[in-house]
Amino acid sequence: MANKIVISIVSLVLVVAAVLGVVAVIKSSGSKSDKDLSTSNKAADSVCKPTEYKEACKKVAVEVAKNSSATHEDYIIATIRATADELQKALKKASTAKDDLDDDDKKDSPSHRDLETCEKMLGYAKDELQQVLKVVSETEAVSLAQQIDPILVWLTAVRAYQTTCVEEIRDEKLKKDMQEGLETSNELTYNAQKIVYNVLDILKDIGVDLGELGDLQLPPTGSRRLLDELHEIEHYGFPSWVSTTDRKLLGSKKGGGGKLKPKGQAIFKTPPPPPLPPTVKPNAIVAQDGSGKFKSIKQALAAYPPNHQGRYIIYVKAGVYNEGQIIVEKKHNNVYMYGDGRTKTIITGTLNFGIQKISTSQTATVVALGERFMARAICFRNTIGPAGHQAVAFRSQSPHTVMVDCSFEGYQDTLYYHAHDQFYKNCAISGTVDFIFGFGRAYIQDSEIFVRKPDKNQASMVTADGRTKFEEAGGVVLHNCKIMPAAELAPVKGQYASYLGRPWKPSATSVIMQCDIGDLIKPEGWTVWESPEGKNNHMSCMFREFGNRGPGSNMARRVKWKGFQPIKNQKEALGFTAGTFMMAGAWLPQYGVKANLGL
Repeated sequence: MANKIVISIVSLVLVVAAVLGVVAVIKSSGSKSDKDLSTSNKAADSVCKPTEYKEACKKVAVEVAKNSSATHEDYIIATIRATADELQKALKKASTAKDDLDDDDKKDSPSHRDLETCEKMLGYAKDELQQVLKVVSETEAVSLAQQIDPILVWLTAVRAYQTTCVEEIRDEKLKKDMQEGLETSNELTYNAQKIVYNVLDILKDIGVDLGELGDLQLPPTGSRRLLDELHEIEHYGFPSWVSTTDRKLLGSKKGGGGKLKPKGQAIFKTPPPPPLPPTVKPNAIVAQDGSGKFKSIKQALAAYPPNHQGRYIIYVKAGVYNEGQIIVEKKHNNVYMYGDGRTKTIITGTLNFGIQKISTSQTATVVALGERFMARAICFRNTIGPAGHQAVAFRSQSPHTVMVDCSFEGYQDTLYYHAHDQFYKNCAISGTVDFIFGFGRAYIQDSEIFVRKPDKNQASMVTADGRTKFEEAGGVVLHNCKIMPAAELAPVKGQYASYLGRPWKPSATSVIMQCDIGDLIKPEGWTVWESPEGKNNHMSCMFREFGNRGPGSNMARRVKWKGFQPIKNQKEALGFTAGTFMMAGAWLPQYGVKANLGL
C-alpha cells in the first residue's frame, strides 16, 4: 500500500506538534524551575487561546509540559491519543448499546442498524487517529505553510464521522446518550482545528520569529496560501498527487455531457471514453456475459491481492450491475474502476431511507472508503425514486477521490461527498432534494447538473453542504457547470421550486462559479434550512456566486442574507478555484486529468 497520503497527513499533524512543542523549547536535565513552569504555562495558555474548549486543551498541554524531556512528538501524540481515547469510549458505548439489542426481536430494528452505522463511523475516526499515532514518530515535520490545509482536511473528516454517528440515530434517547458520549471527543477535535487554523498567530504570540511565513494571508475559503501563489494557479493540469500513470489511465480526451432522454430513467448521450494505453492491463475484468474473469464487481474487489502495490484496475464491461451495495473497503487502496461509458456500464441499486428505513450513509449504491479511489465512464444510480427520500447513488470518504466522465443518478441525496477532498470532472449529476451534499470538500468542474421532477409538494435544492465550523476544510464548488431541468421536469418546471442550495450546517459553503444557470432556478437563488437546529444557518453560511450566465444567474432578486454575497472580483474568485480551494495543484496532476486549477 502506498502511504503517500497517510505520511503527508502525519507531517501535517506535526504542525500541531510544533505549536504545542514550544512548551518544551527550554529543557533542563532536572526538575523545572518556577520560571520554567511559568514559561510552559504561558505557552500552554497561548496554544489554547483560540480554542473553544479551553479546559480540555489545557488539561492535555499542561500535563505534557510537566515532563522536562518532552519532545514535539510527545505533545502531538498526547493530543491525538486523548481524542482517540475518547473515541474509544464512545465506540464502546455504541457497541454496548447495540449488544443490548442483539436478541431476535430487536436485531433488525432501526435502532440496532443505526448503532451499527455509529460503530462504523467511530471506527473510521479511530482508525485514522491510530494510523497517525503509528507513524508520527517516524515522520519529520515539514514546512508549516504546507501543512495547515491537509491537517484541517483530516480533522474535518474525523468530525464528519462523529457527526454522522449521532445524526443517523433516530431513537431520541439513544441519540442523546451518544451525543453525551462524544462530547469530549468533539471538544478535542474542534480544539485541534482551532489550533491548526490559528497556528501562525499562536507562534507569533509566543514570540517565535516566523520570517516570511508571518506574511501569510487567509483567503475567504479558510485555506492559508501565500498571496503570490494565487496568481500561479491559472493554468491547466491536475493536482500533483495524480501520478503520471494515473493521468494515462484517465485519458486526456475531454468527455461530453449529453442530455436526458425525454422519458424513462436518466440516460446520457456521451461519446465513448478514450481507450486505455496499450501498455496498461486491467487486474480484473468484469463481464456479465462471461467474457471476463468475474461476473460481478464484488467478486473483482474480493480478489484484491493482500499488500497490493500500485493501482488495482477493474474494467467493468457494458451492462447493468445490480449487486445490492458495492463497497470499496478501506483495505482496497488505489482502486481504479472504468467502464465502457456512462450510458453502457451502469451500477444500480434501490437502498433507501423512506421505505426501508436505512440510514442515509448506508443507502449508497457504491461506497468508496479506500484511499485514492478513481473511476471513469461509469454510471452510479439509485432508482428508488422520490418515495425513497434519502437514497444515495455514490458516497465517498476516500482521500483524493477523482471521478471523470461518470454520471450519478438519483433523486434525494444522490451524491454524498462524505469526507476528504474529491474532484469531479465532465460528469452528469441528477437529483431533487439536496442531491449534492456532504461534509468533505468537493470540486465539480465542467459537469452537467440536472434537476429532476421531485415528489408532490417538494422543492429541489442542488447543494446542501455540512461545514460546521469556519475552520473546517469543507464545502462544494460548482465551476463551469450547466444547471438545467431534466426532461421530466422541463415541461412543468414552473410548478416546482428549484434552488441552488440550502445551508445544512452553520458554516455551509456552496459556490456557484462561471456556470450556466437555467431559468428553473428561483430568482432568490437559495433557500433556508427549515429544521429548528438549522433555522439560522443562512446567517452564518458562505454562499457565493461569480461570473455565472444564463437566465437563472440574474442576482437582482437574490436572498438578502448575511451568509450570501456575490463575489466582487477575480482576485476574490481565485480563492474558490480548484488550485486554492482544495490545494488541487498539490495532488490532482498525478491523475492526469485536465483540470482547470484557476479561472
